[in-house]
Amino acid sequence: MRIGKDRRGFSLVELIIVISIMAILTGVSVTAMGFINSGKTKKASNALDNKLDYIQTQTMTKKGTAYLYLYAASDGIYTYVHTTDTSYPDGFDSRTELDSYMTSESIEGSRLCDNNVTVKLTGQSGSGSNISLTLNSGNMLKIGHSKSTGEFICSNDGTAGSTDFYDFIELDGKQKFSIKMIKATGKHFIKKG
Repeated sequence: MRIGKDRRGFSLVELIIVISIMAILTGVSVTAMGFINSGKTKKASNALDNKLDYIQTQTMTKKGTAYLYLYAASDGIYTYVHTTDTSYPDGFDSRTELDSYMTSESIEGSRLCDNNVTVKLTGQSGSGSNISLTLNSGNMLKIGHSKSTGEFICSNDGTAGSTDFYDFIELDGKQKFSIKMIKATGKHFIKKG
């Protein structure tokens, strides 16, 4: 009995079927990655909105005032809630120490988003002119509430007494979400787009 090797290759039909399957799988994976990345922006905006609720509740129900620090580090945007109104949260003498703390593994849960999401702030200065600031490494935003009136307190460098107010926090990734803050009432809500 003589066994010969089958010398036939792929037929054209088989090759077209394999290419079609690969194209479908590629399309599905690209679409899935888009949904995952757009989910990051939505998740970050929801987390930020929840932290704004938290500091408002803490300020109105507790003895002190809670402040939310939005801080840009080299690997993303971080949040930090603190009860002292200082240029830097308690225990930090410099921006370098704060940067080191914010990016350490001891506060893993406070990272809001990675560098794929851009955080831009827009609002008005104390003189009434339009202002904008994109959070990047080395700057931060401090948000709080007045205990007596409930209105927002906002500062782009973490210092007290700033008359600037950023009424929109825009998170821009695969999708765009904005958090609108109403200064006089302390209310805030998420807008898509």
